[in-house]
Amino acid sequence: MKTTKCIGLIFIVLLIFSGCYYDNKAETYGTSVCDTLNPTYAATIEPMIKRNCIGCHGSVGSGGVSLNSYELVKSEASSGRLEGVTNQLQSYYSMPPGTKMSNCELNQIAKWVRLGMPR
Repeated sequence: MKTTKCIGLIFIVLLIFSGCYYDNKAETYGTSVCDTLNPTYAATIEPMIKRNCIGCHGSVGSGGVSLNSYELVKSEASSGRLEGVTNQLQSYYSMPPGTKMSNCELNQIAKWVRLGMPR
């Protein structure tokens, strides 16, 4: 009888403590936030271009496209080519080759263009 009570007590204690779990959401899922409110060239687009494009589209410019200045990126954005290639639309080359930009980055580009491509 004592053994049964001990086992029952141990079971209850384990059941109680197994329900106590501290989950820090930031540690579990990370804290990255996709800021699409006010993307600017300097804060949002230029770092993205450097990270994804400048290796091929620097000063020489692969395929005749150079993206090493605000004016050149703005020109590609104004024509619709920047969104076409980064969204990998059917009639455009897929850029960056072999991978796809994140939805966050694509949304930031689209918002930047809609806002008039602020510096």
